[in-house]
Amino acid sequence: MTPSRLFVYGTLQDDALVARLVGRRLPWRRAVLEGYRRTLDESIGYHVVHPSTGASVDGRVIETVDVAALAALDAYEGTEYRRVVIEVRTHDGRTVDAYTYVPAEASRTSS
Repeated sequence: MTPSRLFVYGTLQDDALVARLVGRRLPWRRAVLEGYRRTLDESIGYHVVHPSTGASVDGRVIETVDVAALAALDAYEGTEYRRVVIEVRTHDGRTVDAYTYVPAEASRTSS
């Protein structure tokens, strides 16, 4: 699957940062990732998401993310994260497929 959307929940919610990374502004909508929780991973100093029954994470779905934009965003996230496909619920109630970044190492501890 190759979604053209990316769910973001941390620094990539900053429009100016994303525009700097990909060379243009990308449209977005508010969204919720259900069944996950967001925590601060002190080992890298950034937020991560982990599966967690009954939890949810507020964020944004960035739209029209092409291969070049994904490559730039992957480079920004580095080796600390890996990109996976998830389902998110948009503010209008639709469920859509999107990529998101999760910790690269499943054994990471978070707080």
